[in-house]
Amino acid sequence: MPTIKNKSIITKTKLFKVEKLDIEFENKVHREYEVISGTGYGAVMVMPILNDEFYFIKEYAAAVDDYSLTFPKGKIDEGELILDAANRELQEEIGFKSTMLKHIYTLDLAPGYIDHKTYIILAEGLSPSKLPGDEPEELIIEKCAKQNLSSFLNENKNIDSRALAALYIYKYGLNNVK
Repeated sequence: MPTIKNKSIITKTKLFKVEKLDIEFENKVHREYEVISGTGYGAVMVMPILNDEFYFIKEYAAAVDDYSLTFPKGKIDEGELILDAANRELQEEIGFKSTMLKHIYTLDLAPGYIDHKTYIILAEGLSPSKLPGDEPEELIIEKCAKQNLSSFLNENKNIDSRALAALYIYKYGLNNVK
């Protein structure tokens, strides 16, 4: 394994810090890497399914200055368990809670440069339950029957890549997902 010889903070904001890593490989080659780290405990993305329909949300994505199709998601609070964070986000964003939550995969986003983890959670057994959220505007909820998923995705633009990855994982059974 390569060895991190030195680590220093280049800059820090309320959401991120950028670090410089001096790394030595086994063959004595040295490289500098810059890594973006989040300041929290990761995030959850929840795939809600009710009556053979996926529940998506559309919300404003500032980095692309457009609305993005995604699943309910959000940061994990300090001391919060992953499945508790998933159930909280479901209630805040689509007004449902789940009695059947399952962690199906952990995504690393651009692992060469970003150390953020998104925990993909499958949510079934949904029933109405609403919690106040922190979104600046009401989220748009879009439902899609499983059998219409391909055409639904083709009709939308700016789809969160994590949502696409979650659907792939769901469809192809990574980690024994059905």
